[in-house]
Amino acid sequence: MRKIIKGRWAIFFIWLIATIVLTAIQPDINAILRQKGQQGANSESPSVIADNLLKKIDTAKGTNDLIVFYNKDKISEEEMNKIGDAVKAISDSSVMLGISDMIDPFSMPDAKSSLVSKDGTTLMVSYKLDKKSREIDDIKKELDSKLRKVPVEYYLSGEDFINNDYLKASQGGVEKSAALTVIFILVVLVIAFRSVVTPLISLVAVAFSYLCSMGIAAQLIDKAGFPITSLTQMLLILILFGIGTDYNILLFNRFREELSHGHSIDESIVNTYKTAGKTIAYSILTVFIAFLALVFAESPIYKSGVVVVIGVTILLLEILTLTPFVMKVLGQKLFWPSKNVMGHKENKFWGKTSSYATKHPLLPVIVILLILRPMVYLHQEKLNFDTIGELGNKYPSSKAINMISDHFGKGQAMPATVVIDNSKALNNNESLTVIDNLTERLKSIKGVKQVSSVTQPQGKQIADFYVDSQMGSVTDGISKTQNGVDQINDGLKLAQEKLGSADFSQVNQMVDGTAKLQDGMSALTNGLKQIQVGIDDGASNSQTISNGIAAIETNLSKMSSGVAVLAENYGKMQAGFTEMGIHYQDAAQALLGVKTALFQMQSMVIALGNSYSNSNSDANYLALKQTIGQLSLSLSQITPEGIKTLNENYNALTSGFSTANKNLVSMSSGLSQLAVGLKKLESGLGKVSQGIGTIVTNMNSVSDGLGQMKSGQEQLVAGLNGFSTFGQKLSDVNGGLKQISDGLGQTNGFLTQFKTNKTFFIPKEALTDKNFKKSLDVFMSTDRKVTKMTIILKADPYSKEALSTINKINTTVSDGLKGTRPFTCKVWSIRTKCHYK
Repeated sequence: MRKIIKGRWAIFFIWLIATIVLTAIQPDINAILRQKGQQGANSESPSVIADNLLKKIDTAKGTNDLIVFYNKDKISEEEMNKIGDAVKAISDSSVMLGISDMIDPFSMPDAKSSLVSKDGTTLMVSYKLDKKSREIDDIKKELDSKLRKVPVEYYLSGEDFINNDYLKASQGGVEKSAALTVIFILVVLVIAFRSVVTPLISLVAVAFSYLCSMGIAAQLIDKAGFPITSLTQMLLILILFGIGTDYNILLFNRFREELSHGHSIDESIVNTYKTAGKTIAYSILTVFIAFLALVFAESPIYKSGVVVVIGVTILLLEILTLTPFVMKVLGQKLFWPSKNVMGHKENKFWGKTSSYATKHPLLPVIVILLILRPMVYLHQEKLNFDTIGELGNKYPSSKAINMISDHFGKGQAMPATVVIDNSKALNNNESLTVIDNLTERLKSIKGVKQVSSVTQPQGKQIADFYVDSQMGSVTDGISKTQNGVDQINDGLKLAQEKLGSADFSQVNQMVDGTAKLQDGMSALTNGLKQIQVGIDDGASNSQTISNGIAAIETNLSKMSSGVAVLAENYGKMQAGFTEMGIHYQDAAQALLGVKTALFQMQSMVIALGNSYSNSNSDANYLALKQTIGQLSLSLSQITPEGIKTLNENYNALTSGFSTANKNLVSMSSGLSQLAVGLKKLESGLGKVSQGIGTIVTNMNSVSDGLGQMKSGQEQLVAGLNGFSTFGQKLSDVNGGLKQISDGLGQTNGFLTQFKTNKTFFIPKEALTDKNFKKSLDVFMSTDRKVTKMTIILKADPYSKEALSTINKINTTVSDGLKGTRPFTCKVWSIRTKCHYK
């Protein structure tokens, strides 16, 4: 101590320089709080885990904030238009303002019911704000410039603005606490020492320790991530000035007693620290240990109390170094204007009380316990985390939240959020079914007003995602399909009848007859050629030639008549064949449609079985599944390739008919010309040679036509043979269609019972639908492994009723996910969305 007294001026300047430097370079802890936010729970608490998981869902940078517009007399249409103009101006400047994901009733009319109160007095606009290292007060000025023409009241609120107002309120509280502490200490010290100097010196000495402590703590907060809350400064001020003043009173009293005994100033200082110094050191040690234990606290709010450890350590150094300097420099002037340097006199009351307690220690203990018992019994610990309630309506941000609570409901202002993190993607029917069931269970909890999830984004069921609605559409479709199958069956029966009535047995005989006709024509041609040669040579008898010509004319007449009958029959066959082709082609295409519909129905029945827990033991379901399987198998041979082959056969047949008819016309023309040639032959043998030449030429033409007709008839035979096979298949198909119709009827009857079933089932097409993708993006992370559920409570989120409801929600979520096959959750969490971190 004597060395400290000797080097007192060096010590004083060290303290002075250290205090000035630490204060000058001290970071603004209020700015740090505004930038980083105030964390109310540790990193392993459910709410913090939930916040981190939500960042996977909401990837936009920034925090959620609000603009609330209010008119107590209801917002008029004109005012609404001006609000819309202001909101558009903010949206147009969103990049400059750092605003994204704006949701307002002007650009999103579907959200109007959620953003405009039912009484029409309050309107909300939500958005994400990226501060970009800017101060909230500066951002507020920028937004005010865009909203200055709005004709109604407006308030900026949300996490950032509430944090800012809360820090202002806290700072105001710190300043008030500091002022009251100084005033109280001055009054106590003036009364205790009857001096003006002593209180001031005590406050200055403690102020040195506070400024240095706060400077060191601020550096640790800024550089090392030391925990901080809005209460850090207030806590340090109250502790340091409280115990610092107490220790100074003890030291100064002891110092005055030593002076009253006639000791020198140096000896008085040394003796003071030999006695009271030890007491103070041990007392500070207990405070040090107590606050150091807060390192093990889970809550960052409590952990931030470790700053007091820094404070009491610096206070101990100040008491051991700076306070002796003051004693040495001022001496007896420390107690000016009081001239009484005598120590305090003994108090008779405290003397007798302490003497009695020493002799009878049990009785004071009993008295103290009796006094404490009612206090302990009646004490109720009421934790309050209601930041909005603490701020009241004094600040715009809290006033806005209170308006939302009044006009939209308190739960709407601060909803709870359940976050589920799974090891596998959740965008499949099985997982979504579990989520939807959990949503319904949460909605049934007393105290829950609304639950929004990926399957119910608006808080209401989507009818198309449930079996009862789907079965209504399916049964209607099946009824129409059954009617269509019956119509196809009728059409195929008609086609079959047409095929049955058509007699193709004579076609082969027609081919043989045509061949013989062709042979006869060849022989006839050769005979005519010989006649022509005979006439030219003049070796034959003219009467004999005339008789031959008459016989040929008679045969030609018969041949012409036969060709006419053949042409007529060909025409009738072609007309019937064309009509039959129309029926068979329509039926074939319809059968392909039925086959496709049956395949879709088969997939739907399989999916229905997967969502229907008792499907494997339900006889009706198993029979339905088997029937549809058999029907699909019976139509398996009907393929687009097979229909194509039939069409090619049909086209070949059509071509054969056309060729045959064309050749018959040509042959009829040739026979007519042949008859004309024979008449010429009869008119004069002088011209016989010329007529026979003409006849021979025409006979060659007829013979060629017969050859082509024979080829066409052979194609017709081949095509008709294939088509005859198709006609036989039609009989089998008609039987299958009858089974299909009966099976569809049974299917409809079975599915009708599901019209009252509220089982969730989302079709695969819906999973890729762009509208449902919006819900997936809002309620799920990009990898679809994290999903959230937003819960609006009926009660005030900070009330006891709400806390009880939260516990029920936790239990329901845990039970709802336990043992479910698609979920292997790593963590699920719930939090009430506070407006500060």
